[in-house]
Amino acid sequence: MPVRCWSVLQVVSLLSLATVSSVVENEETFIVNSVNNDLDNTWKAGHDNVIPVDNGNFGLLMGVLPRNDNAFRFAPMKETMNDANGDLPERFDARERWPECASLLDAIKDQSNCGSCWAVSAASVFSDRLCIATRGAVARNLSAEHLNNCCYRCGHGCDGGMPENAWYFFSRHGIVTGGDYGSDQGCQPYSIYPCGKGRNQCIDPDPDTPECTVKSCTNALYTKDYRSDLYYVDIVYSLPNSEEDIMADIYENGPVQAAFWVYTDFMYYKSGVYRYTRGENEGGHAIKILGWGIENGIKYWLCVNSWTRSWGENGLFKILRGNNECNIEQRVIAGLPHVPRRK
Repeated sequence: MPVRCWSVLQVVSLLSLATVSSVVENEETFIVNSVNNDLDNTWKAGHDNVIPVDNGNFGLLMGVLPRNDNAFRFAPMKETMNDANGDLPERFDARERWPECASLLDAIKDQSNCGSCWAVSAASVFSDRLCIATRGAVARNLSAEHLNNCCYRCGHGCDGGMPENAWYFFSRHGIVTGGDYGSDQGCQPYSIYPCGKGRNQCIDPDPDTPECTVKSCTNALYTKDYRSDLYYVDIVYSLPNSEEDIMADIYENGPVQAAFWVYTDFMYYKSGVYRYTRGENEGGHAIKILGWGIENGIKYWLCVNSWTRSWGENGLFKILRGNNECNIEQRVIAGLPHVPRRK
Protein backbone atom coordinates (compact mmCIF):
# COMPACT_ATOMS: atom_id res chain seq x y z
CA MET A 1 0.00 0.00 0.00
CA PRO A 2 1.49 3.40 -0.94
CA VAL A 3 2.44 5.72 1.89
CA ARG A 4 1.14 9.28 1.55
CA CYS A 5 3.73 11.93 2.40
CA TRP A 6 2.37 15.08 4.04
CA SER A 7 4.18 18.38 3.73
CA VAL A 8 4.71 20.58 6.78
CA LEU A 9 2.34 23.14 5.26
CA GLN A 10 -0.43 20.55 4.83
CA VAL A 11 -0.07 19.38 8.43
CA VAL A 12 -0.15 22.94 9.74
CA SER A 13 -3.24 23.71 7.63
CA LEU A 14 -5.11 20.66 8.96
CA LEU A 15 -4.20 21.53 12.55
CA SER A 16 -5.35 25.12 12.00
CA LEU A 17 -8.73 23.98 10.64
CA ALA A 18 -9.17 21.60 13.56
CA THR A 19 -8.34 24.39 16.00
CA VAL A 20 -10.83 26.80 14.36
CA SER A 21 -13.54 24.12 14.39
CA SER A 22 -12.85 23.35 18.05
CA VAL A 23 -12.95 27.02 19.04
CA VAL A 24 -16.26 27.56 17.21
CA GLU A 25 -17.78 24.43 18.76
CA ASN A 26 -16.68 25.50 22.24
CA GLU A 27 -18.07 29.00 21.71
CA GLU A 28 -21.38 27.59 20.45
CA THR A 29 -21.68 25.23 23.42
CA PHE A 30 -20.84 28.00 25.88
CA ILE A 31 -23.35 30.45 24.42
CA VAL A 32 -26.19 27.93 24.06
CA ASN A 33 -25.72 26.57 27.58
CA SER A 34 -25.34 29.96 29.22
CA VAL A 35 -28.43 31.36 27.47
CA ASN A 36 -30.61 28.34 28.26
CA ASN A 37 -29.43 27.98 31.85
CA ASP A 38 -30.24 31.59 32.71
CA LEU A 39 -33.67 31.40 34.32
CA ASP A 40 -34.22 35.14 33.87
CA ASN A 41 -33.64 35.01 30.13
CA THR A 42 -36.52 35.68 27.71
CA TRP A 43 -35.32 33.43 24.86
CA LYS A 44 -33.79 30.06 24.07
CA ALA A 45 -30.76 29.13 21.99
CA GLY A 46 -30.21 25.95 19.95
CA HIS A 47 -27.38 23.88 18.49
CA ASP A 48 -29.27 22.75 15.41
CA ASN A 49 -29.85 26.07 13.68
CA VAL A 50 -29.04 25.99 9.98
CA ILE A 51 -27.16 29.12 8.94
CA PRO A 52 -25.35 29.52 5.62
CA VAL A 53 -21.79 29.77 7.01
CA ASP A 54 -19.47 27.34 8.74
CA ASN A 55 -16.59 27.78 11.20
CA GLY A 56 -18.14 30.87 12.75
CA ASN A 57 -17.51 33.20 9.80
CA PHE A 58 -20.73 35.03 10.60
CA GLY A 59 -19.51 38.33 9.19
CA LEU A 60 -20.26 37.04 5.67
CA LEU A 61 -23.98 37.38 6.40
CA MET A 62 -23.82 40.89 7.85
CA GLY A 63 -24.41 43.03 4.78
CA VAL A 64 -25.52 46.40 6.13
CA LEU A 65 -23.06 49.25 5.61
CA PRO A 66 -23.09 52.30 7.92
CA ARG A 67 -25.23 55.27 6.96
CA ASN A 68 -23.41 57.87 4.90
CA ASP A 69 -24.10 61.56 4.32
CA ASN A 70 -26.68 60.78 1.63
CA ALA A 71 -28.81 58.42 3.73
CA PHE A 72 -31.46 60.96 4.71
CA ARG A 73 -31.35 62.59 1.29
CA PHE A 74 -32.30 59.27 -0.29
CA ALA A 75 -34.75 58.31 2.49
CA PRO A 76 -35.89 61.47 4.34
CA MET A 77 -37.19 61.19 7.87
CA LYS A 78 -40.97 60.85 7.95
CA GLU A 79 -42.90 63.19 10.19
CA THR A 80 -44.14 61.69 13.45
CA MET A 81 -47.64 60.21 13.51
CA ASN A 82 -48.18 60.23 17.27
CA ASP A 83 -51.68 61.71 16.99
CA ALA A 84 -52.88 58.65 15.06
CA ASN A 85 -51.36 55.97 17.27
CA GLY A 86 -54.01 55.63 19.97
CA ASP A 87 -55.98 52.80 18.37
CA LEU A 88 -53.11 50.42 17.60
CA PRO A 89 -53.78 46.84 18.76
CA GLU A 90 -51.71 45.08 21.41
CA ARG A 91 -50.84 42.34 18.93
CA PHE A 92 -50.50 42.59 15.14
CA ASP A 93 -49.48 40.25 12.33
CA ALA A 94 -49.52 41.58 8.74
CA ARG A 95 -50.32 38.09 7.43
CA GLU A 96 -53.67 38.22 9.21
CA ARG A 97 -54.55 41.78 8.18
CA TRP A 98 -53.83 41.17 4.49
CA PRO A 99 -54.58 37.48 3.76
CA GLU A 100 -54.69 38.17 0.01
CA CYS A 101 -50.91 38.75 0.24
CA ALA A 102 -50.14 35.95 2.72
CA SER A 103 -47.99 33.99 0.24
CA LEU A 104 -45.55 36.92 0.05
CA LEU A 105 -45.80 38.04 3.66
CA ASP A 106 -45.14 34.52 4.92
CA ALA A 107 -42.20 33.80 2.58
CA ILE A 108 -38.80 33.07 4.14
CA LYS A 109 -35.87 33.95 1.89
CA ASP A 110 -32.39 32.42 1.67
CA GLN A 111 -29.56 34.88 1.11
CA SER A 112 -27.07 31.97 1.14
CA ASN A 113 -23.50 32.84 2.17
CA CYS A 114 -23.71 36.28 0.56
CA GLY A 115 -24.07 39.52 2.52
CA SER A 116 -27.15 40.50 0.50
CA CYS A 117 -29.52 40.85 3.47
CA TRP A 118 -29.90 44.56 2.65
CA ALA A 119 -31.19 43.66 -0.84
CA VAL A 120 -33.20 40.55 0.11
CA SER A 121 -35.14 42.32 2.87
CA ALA A 122 -35.72 45.48 0.81
CA ALA A 123 -37.07 43.51 -2.17
CA SER A 124 -39.26 41.44 0.15
CA VAL A 125 -40.77 44.49 1.87
CA PHE A 126 -41.39 46.20 -1.48
CA SER A 127 -43.10 43.01 -2.75
CA ASP A 128 -45.36 42.97 0.32
CA ARG A 129 -46.26 46.63 0.07
CA LEU A 130 -46.96 46.45 -3.65
CA CYS A 131 -49.35 43.56 -3.07
CA ILE A 132 -51.05 45.40 -0.19
CA ALA A 133 -51.34 48.67 -2.15
CA THR A 134 -52.96 46.85 -5.09
CA ARG A 135 -55.22 44.79 -2.79
CA GLY A 136 -53.66 41.57 -3.97
CA ALA A 137 -53.79 42.37 -7.69
CA VAL A 138 -49.96 42.44 -7.96
CA ALA A 139 -48.70 39.53 -5.86
CA ARG A 140 -45.21 39.14 -7.30
CA ASN A 141 -41.79 38.41 -5.81
CA LEU A 142 -39.54 41.33 -6.70
CA SER A 143 -35.94 40.53 -7.52
CA ALA A 144 -33.30 40.73 -4.80
CA GLU A 145 -30.94 39.51 -7.53
CA HIS A 146 -31.54 42.64 -9.63
CA LEU A 147 -31.06 44.97 -6.65
CA ASN A 148 -28.02 43.19 -5.21
CA ASN A 149 -26.17 43.01 -8.52
CA CYS A 150 -27.10 46.30 -10.18
CA CYS A 151 -27.40 48.97 -7.48
CA TYR A 152 -23.81 50.24 -7.57
CA ARG A 153 -24.71 53.29 -5.50
CA CYS A 154 -26.04 50.95 -2.78
CA GLY A 155 -22.64 49.48 -1.96
CA HIS A 156 -20.91 46.25 -2.89
CA GLY A 157 -23.53 43.54 -3.43
CA CYS A 158 -22.54 40.44 -1.46
CA ASP A 159 -20.07 42.58 0.49
CA GLY A 160 -22.79 44.84 1.82
CA GLY A 161 -25.11 47.70 0.92
CA MET A 162 -27.22 50.53 2.35
CA PRO A 163 -30.99 50.04 2.71
CA GLU A 164 -31.74 53.73 2.12
CA ASN A 165 -30.00 53.59 -1.25
CA ALA A 166 -31.90 50.43 -2.14
CA TRP A 167 -35.23 52.22 -1.83
CA TYR A 168 -33.88 55.18 -3.79
CA PHE A 169 -32.95 52.67 -6.52
CA PHE A 170 -36.57 51.48 -6.56
CA SER A 171 -37.76 55.05 -7.10
CA ARG A 172 -35.24 55.96 -9.83
CA HIS A 173 -34.63 52.74 -11.74
CA GLY A 174 -37.35 50.33 -10.65
CA ILE A 175 -36.94 46.61 -10.00
CA VAL A 176 -38.01 43.55 -11.98
CA THR A 177 -39.59 40.36 -10.65
CA GLY A 178 -37.61 37.34 -9.54
CA GLY A 179 -38.14 34.32 -7.29
CA ASP A 180 -35.83 32.18 -5.19
CA TYR A 181 -32.86 30.14 -6.42
CA GLY A 182 -33.96 27.50 -8.92
CA SER A 183 -37.58 28.70 -8.89
CA ASP A 184 -37.74 29.83 -12.54
CA GLN A 185 -40.07 32.57 -11.32
CA GLY A 186 -39.89 36.10 -12.65
CA CYS A 187 -37.40 37.96 -14.77
CA GLN A 188 -34.28 37.63 -12.60
CA PRO A 189 -34.45 34.85 -9.96
CA TYR A 190 -31.83 34.66 -7.20
CA SER A 191 -28.70 33.02 -8.61
CA ILE A 192 -26.52 32.37 -5.55
CA TYR A 193 -26.37 28.68 -4.68
CA PRO A 194 -28.09 27.84 -1.35
CA CYS A 195 -25.58 26.33 1.04
CA GLY A 196 -24.43 26.20 4.62
CA LYS A 197 -24.23 24.23 7.82
CA GLY A 198 -26.25 21.02 7.48
CA ARG A 199 -27.14 21.80 3.86
CA ASN A 200 -25.37 21.60 0.50
CA GLN A 201 -21.67 22.21 0.16
CA CYS A 202 -20.91 25.85 -0.57
CA ILE A 203 -19.56 26.21 -4.10
CA ASP A 204 -17.60 29.26 -2.98
CA PRO A 205 -16.93 29.99 0.72
CA ASP A 206 -16.98 33.74 -0.04
CA PRO A 207 -18.99 34.29 -3.23
CA ASP A 208 -18.48 37.26 -5.53
CA THR A 209 -21.45 39.40 -6.45
CA PRO A 210 -22.96 38.10 -9.72
CA GLU A 211 -22.71 40.29 -12.81
CA CYS A 212 -25.46 42.85 -13.28
CA THR A 213 -27.87 42.11 -16.13
CA VAL A 214 -29.69 45.15 -17.50
CA LYS A 215 -32.40 45.45 -20.11
CA SER A 216 -32.94 41.69 -20.27
CA CYS A 217 -34.15 38.81 -18.12
CA THR A 218 -31.86 36.04 -16.91
CA ASN A 219 -34.74 33.57 -16.79
CA ALA A 220 -35.11 32.16 -20.31
CA LEU A 221 -38.56 30.77 -19.41
CA TYR A 222 -39.96 34.20 -18.54
CA THR A 223 -41.79 35.74 -21.47
CA LYS A 224 -42.53 39.26 -20.21
CA ASP A 225 -40.38 42.11 -21.50
CA TYR A 226 -37.75 43.46 -19.05
CA ARG A 227 -38.83 47.10 -19.25
CA SER A 228 -42.53 46.33 -18.84
CA ASP A 229 -41.64 44.17 -15.81
CA LEU A 230 -40.21 47.09 -13.77
CA TYR A 231 -41.96 48.26 -10.60
CA TYR A 232 -41.32 51.57 -8.82
CA VAL A 233 -41.97 53.35 -5.54
CA ASP A 234 -43.32 56.91 -5.41
CA ILE A 235 -42.15 57.85 -1.90
CA VAL A 236 -39.17 56.68 0.17
CA TYR A 237 -38.69 57.46 3.86
CA SER A 238 -36.96 56.60 7.09
CA LEU A 239 -39.05 56.24 10.23
CA PRO A 240 -38.31 58.02 13.52
CA ASN A 241 -36.77 56.04 16.38
CA SER A 242 -40.24 55.66 17.83
CA GLU A 243 -42.01 52.44 18.72
CA GLU A 244 -45.43 53.97 18.05
CA ASP A 245 -44.51 55.49 14.69
CA ILE A 246 -43.06 52.22 13.42
CA MET A 247 -46.16 50.34 14.56
CA ALA A 248 -48.47 52.88 12.93
CA ASP A 249 -46.67 52.67 9.59
CA ILE A 250 -46.75 48.86 9.58
CA TYR A 251 -50.44 48.88 10.50
CA GLU A 252 -51.28 51.32 7.72
CA ASN A 253 -48.95 50.29 4.86
CA GLY A 254 -47.41 46.89 5.60
CA PRO A 255 -44.03 45.52 6.75
CA VAL A 256 -40.93 47.69 7.01
CA GLN A 257 -37.23 47.03 6.55
CA ALA A 258 -34.97 47.41 9.60
CA ALA A 259 -31.22 47.19 10.17
CA PHE A 260 -29.70 46.26 13.52
CA TRP A 261 -26.49 45.06 15.15
CA VAL A 262 -26.07 41.30 15.37
CA TYR A 263 -24.11 39.71 18.22
CA THR A 264 -22.81 36.16 18.33
CA ASP A 265 -25.58 34.85 20.56
CA PHE A 266 -28.22 35.85 17.97
CA MET A 267 -26.81 33.28 15.55
CA TYR A 268 -28.06 30.51 17.88
CA TYR A 269 -31.53 32.00 18.48
CA LYS A 270 -34.25 29.35 18.61
CA SER A 271 -37.35 30.85 20.27
CA GLY A 272 -38.67 33.51 22.61
CA VAL A 273 -38.05 37.27 22.77
CA TYR A 274 -34.41 37.91 21.92
CA ARG A 275 -32.31 40.46 23.73
CA TYR A 276 -28.54 40.62 23.77
CA THR A 277 -26.85 38.46 26.39
CA ARG A 278 -23.28 37.73 25.28
CA GLY A 279 -20.90 37.61 22.34
CA GLU A 280 -19.13 39.97 19.99
CA ASN A 281 -20.64 42.38 17.48
CA GLU A 282 -20.70 40.46 14.19
CA GLY A 283 -21.91 43.40 12.07
CA GLY A 284 -25.04 45.02 10.67
CA HIS A 285 -27.93 42.91 9.36
CA ALA A 286 -31.21 43.82 7.62
CA ILE A 287 -34.55 42.07 8.11
CA LYS A 288 -38.30 42.60 7.71
CA ILE A 289 -40.57 43.61 10.60
CA LEU A 290 -43.92 41.90 10.12
CA GLY A 291 -45.76 42.90 13.28
CA TRP A 292 -45.59 42.99 17.06
CA GLY A 293 -46.99 41.46 20.23
CA ILE A 294 -46.43 40.59 23.91
CA GLU A 295 -45.05 37.28 25.21
CA ASN A 296 -44.96 36.56 28.94
CA GLY A 297 -45.32 40.27 29.60
CA ILE A 298 -42.42 41.19 27.26
CA LYS A 299 -43.12 43.43 24.26
CA TYR A 300 -41.59 42.28 20.97
CA TRP A 301 -41.25 42.93 17.26
CA LEU A 302 -42.18 40.01 15.00
CA CYS A 303 -39.44 39.80 12.36
CA VAL A 304 -38.61 37.78 9.25
CA ASN A 305 -35.01 36.70 8.67
CA SER A 306 -33.39 35.44 5.43
CA TRP A 307 -31.59 32.32 6.71
CA THR A 308 -34.24 29.74 5.67
CA ARG A 309 -37.00 28.21 7.79
CA SER A 310 -34.46 25.98 9.57
CA TRP A 311 -33.28 28.95 11.64
CA GLY A 312 -35.17 30.45 14.57
CA GLU A 313 -38.94 30.09 14.82
CA ASN A 314 -39.51 28.67 11.33
CA GLY A 315 -37.42 31.48 9.86
CA LEU A 316 -38.87 34.21 12.08
CA PHE A 317 -37.73 35.73 15.37
CA LYS A 318 -38.98 38.02 18.09
CA ILE A 319 -36.86 40.83 19.51
CA LEU A 320 -37.44 43.19 22.43
CA ARG A 321 -39.63 46.15 21.42
CA GLY A 322 -39.58 49.73 22.67
CA ASN A 323 -36.01 49.68 23.97
CA ASN A 324 -34.12 50.09 20.66
CA GLU A 325 -32.62 46.64 21.25
CA CYS A 326 -29.43 46.29 19.18
CA ASN A 327 -30.50 49.56 17.45
CA ILE A 328 -33.46 47.80 15.76
CA GLU A 329 -35.66 50.94 15.99
CA GLN A 330 -32.99 53.39 14.87
CA ARG A 331 -32.75 52.45 11.19
CA VAL A 332 -36.16 51.60 9.76
CA ILE A 333 -36.87 52.28 6.08
CA ALA A 334 -39.85 51.83 3.76
CA GLY A 335 -41.64 53.34 0.79
CA LEU A 336 -45.00 53.65 -0.93
CA PRO A 337 -45.30 51.73 -4.24
CA HIS A 338 -46.34 53.34 -7.48
CA VAL A 339 -49.74 51.93 -8.34
CA PRO A 340 -50.71 52.53 -12.00
CA ARG A 341 -54.27 53.60 -12.61
CA ARG A 342 -56.42 50.97 -14.21
CA LYS A 343 -57.64 51.77 -17.69
